[in-house]
Amino acid sequence: MKRIQPYSPLFYFLVLFVFLESAHAIPAFSRQTGLECMMCHAGNQTKLNSFGRQFAHSAYTMSTKSGPQSLLVGDDVGLSLPSVLNMSLMLKARFDKGYDVVNGNGDVLEAKNGDYLSNNRGVYEIFKTSTINLAGRVADNIGTVIEFREKEGKAIIGGKVAASYEMGQGYAGLSIFSTNNYGPFTGMETYNTGLYKPLRQFENHKLTNAAQAADLASGAATGLQVFYSGENLFATLGAYVPIHNSDGIDIGKYLIPFARLAYEQPIGNLRLIIGAYGINGSAKASNTVYEPSLSGLVPQVLVKTKKEAYGIDLQLEGEVLSMDTILTINAVLKNNTTLDRPSMMNYISTINPQDSIYGDPADSAMEASSLELEMYPIDSLGIKIAFMSVDDKGPHTYQPDKIDVKDKNAYTLGFDYSFRQNIMLTMEGSMVQPKKQDIKDYADILTVLTISF
Repeated sequence: MKRIQPYSPLFYFLVLFVFLESAHAIPAFSRQTGLECMMCHAGNQTKLNSFGRQFAHSAYTMSTKSGPQSLLVGDDVGLSLPSVLNMSLMLKARFDKGYDVVNGNGDVLEAKNGDYLSNNRGVYEIFKTSTINLAGRVADNIGTVIEFREKEGKAIIGGKVAASYEMGQGYAGLSIFSTNNYGPFTGMETYNTGLYKPLRQFENHKLTNAAQAADLASGAATGLQVFYSGENLFATLGAYVPIHNSDGIDIGKYLIPFARLAYEQPIGNLRLIIGAYGINGSAKASNTVYEPSLSGLVPQVLVKTKKEAYGIDLQLEGEVLSMDTILTINAVLKNNTTLDRPSMMNYISTINPQDSIYGDPADSAMEASSLELEMYPIDSLGIKIAFMSVDDKGPHTYQPDKIDVKDKNAYTLGFDYSFRQNIMLTMEGSMVQPKKQDIKDYADILTVLTISF
């Protein structure tokens, strides 16, 4: 009989599947409100419905006087602060297998063992995509979401604090945030069109969502924003710097403004959301903060990055053909990033060219569009399809081998199956057609098991 190694991928999958019969999810917000997860989420653990958006706009402060209690309980500290700290854990086991996938230079990727991806056994990830969250109401009108995750062997802490006050039939408030991964709309974005990375329809966001593929709504961001949510209108205005720590920030003179506007309209059993968003401004930071691998190799100087981006999006949710349905469309019409001193973001090795470092961002200009549709023939099963098109206009002055490499059309088919409200299996298969003639078509298959408790 073959022995299963204690740290093999199969071992981790078996451990996770044991939870299918024993785990009982009480995620942080469910613990606070006493409501099931499905009250806020559209069919699974990521997308928000209208009630979930309202809960977020309240700064996560809706609560019940009785009901489930938190994992962590302490003494009452007064000042209207709660005596419980809501905590939840999300475990994600990912298996990603690509076929002839190319990297940013158009070369076929190789696995660690030297085999081409068309021949290897795929890539397994568990802890890289898993998170611990502390979230919920911390005062009468103040709520928070704090996330702990792992990246390259280091602990990463990010999150946001929001204050919200009722205004007529809606809410108005302020959010302060810092993230290494989720982009400038982290502070308050509750639609599922991809502007806030955690709220998306597909796990494989780079092959299905325009805002994610164009790098408009991802990456490091630290900033603040004000927001208003009414019966039909959501509006937000903020400013940020594109980094996740304080080293080298010239925050007194430079912040990048951004804005978002959306209008909601009920149509029978459906709810239509039409929106627009934009980013336009500059920020200054040390070149070694933008690109830590440059530290010790080049002089440390402040570099100004200018960001100009805008687009439109649409979301349609409700019942179609007696099935719960969600459709999202996102069009990134422009996403340009430029640096005033791009040469200071580069280290050119004269000994070994492969050791050269080219800082990011440098000179990117992206456009993208995507359509994502998911329908639920039964409550626990969602069938979904997506189409995405990306056009990278470069000019990639220092790396001409990257010109047009990201240009592609991608077609994706997948499903989400919820064993329980806290346990979901996702499978997605993508066929990718690069637009550059010397790059062959390739495919990607992604399987994700998510457990929240």
